Amino acid sequence: MDKLKSLVKKIVFTFIKPPVVQIYNTNSQAGEDKIVEFLFKSKGIQAIRYIDIGANDPIGHNNTYLFYSSNSSGVLIEPDTTFISRLEAARPRDTVINAAVSTGSDTEAELYVFADSALNTLSKADAELRQASGLNKILQIKKVPLLTIAQVIDQYMEKCLPDLVSLDVEGVDLEILRSFPFEKYPVPVWIVETCAYSEDHIKPKNTEIIDLMLSRDYFVYADTYINTIFVHQNWFKA
Repeated sequence: MDKLKSLVKKIVFTFIKPPVVQIYNTNSQAGEDKIVEFLFKSKGIQAIRYIDIGANDPIGHNNTYLFYSSNSSGVLIEPDTTFISRLEAARPRDTVINAAVSTGSDTEAELYVFADSALNTLSKADAELRQASGLNKILQIKKVPLLTIAQVIDQYMEKCLPDLVSLDVEGVDLEILRSFPFEKYPVPVWIVETCAYSEDHIKPKNTEIIDLMLSRDYFVYADTYINTIFVHQNWFKA
């Protein structure tokens, strides 16, 4: 029977080509943007407002470029001056801020800069850990201005709640989320890096971030291991 089925398929597909599976392009590290795009479209939302914290490259491994390319816009926050001109040139509709996001009242911090910009961090402990491995070296320590996410919303979002916040700040994500006023700003969707730094593919999962978001009325919509997509329950059910 299996041989007969195989023969029939061979004959049929000689004259009728099998359907082509379309591979959808993604700019995110692990397809997070396509997951979130599906979520918004399922809610009938075509254009969104976003805040991208730790924007880095304007296109590659970027969680918000897909939305920008579909006529959405928002705010890009990047502490490394190296990327500012590239962000402004590639995404002129977005507001680009050369700063880092703080967890309190401090107005300035030290940014530890590596050759691989994806490793840049405000955490001295994380920076020293990466350098101690012998695989990475701190190239520079820069002073950068600080803003809170609440300040960004109030000053740059015209007091409108962003639909999406992408958070990737290498080592201080949990501290930032702990200080964020969720009740005042119930952002519908967050993309947050929830795996810790590692020299190989086995990256410890930061379950504290997940527990915190669950306690703030969010649920895990999807997880790509690198990032977790959190959705506010009330927004999702509305």
